[in-house]
Amino acid sequence: MILAKVISRVVATAKSPRLPHRQLLSVEPLPGFGDPNHIVAIDAVEAGPGDTVLVLQEGTGARQAVLEDPTQPLPAQMVIVGVVDQVERI
Repeated sequence: MILAKVISRVVATAKSPRLPHRQLLSVEPLPGFGDPNHIVAIDAVEAGPGDTVLVLQEGTGARQAVLEDPTQPLPAQMVIVGVVDQVERI
């Protein structure tokens, strides 16, 4: 999993019919949580720009988070599964 900051919404007027009807968001991993390049992720929790989010980066878990039938293929790996209120580093 990756902690990231939502940078912006991604508008796609044409996309695969196999993608779920959810918004796409551009996120940037927080320091220490991966490559600082932006990632496009499917939003499963109605996050928005400025939110700190938890991004799941795994095929089976991603399908379970966004599809009604997780046995169907999902042409994406990154799914936002939580909005983070606070991070405490120990």
